[in-house]
Amino acid sequence: MNKSSLTFVFIGISILTFILGSWQLYRLNWKNDLMDNIRNSILNPTLFSDDLNYNNLVSVKLDDNYTILNKPVYLESKTFKGKPGYHLILPVKYKNSIYSVINFGWFLDKDVDQVQNIINRFQFIDNPKVYIRDFNSDKPFFTPENDLSNNTWYSVNKTDFNQFYQYAFLSKYYFVLLDDRVSKYTFNPLVFLRNNHLNYSITWFLLSLSSIVMLLIIRRKYE
Repeated sequence: MNKSSLTFVFIGISILTFILGSWQLYRLNWKNDLMDNIRNSILNPTLFSDDLNYNNLVSVKLDDNYTILNKPVYLESKTFKGKPGYHLILPVKYKNSIYSVINFGWFLDKDVDQVQNIINRFQFIDNPKVYIRDFNSDKPFFTPENDLSNNTWYSVNKTDFNQFYQYAFLSKYYFVLLDDRVSKYTFNPLVFLRNNHLNYSITWFLLSLSSIVMLLIIRRKYE
């Protein structure tokens, strides 16, 4: 490969990696803003309204029009601090119509009395706090399919819930409990967000700089 071709290759690599580094900086700022919004929503949640559009993981409060049905579903193979257990999912009604579901967090076993206690605590507190997740039929690639016939669940799948409960859930969101007045086995939504974009950006910029250095070395070699 001649000097001109090598120059073209290394300049192209340098430009490409610089663009990728700049894009990661943009993603870093976007992720920081998103995490700040989520933190603020946790500290000062607003009352949920079905008329508004919400970002995923934003925290809100539910008013007294939301009631819980004691028809539990348990997500399999969930852990809390290394202990195996389940996530308790219960359908929620809004003004007497089935509306969505709430993930009440981790439970050690399928205890009927404990479920009723959780429902009672939820109903008797003012404006329980939850955070929002998109209610759809997507699932991670490696997550098994739900087995409705055996009531075995691995994901919150809207199509499967519609079929299992024989009702078309109205909401485009489902809720995850974020209120230690109801249960201490809940998860902060920020744990789902990783922010490694600064490291990625530095890596791309170093590759861009290395390409320029290599180009200078090669051009000096051909002189």
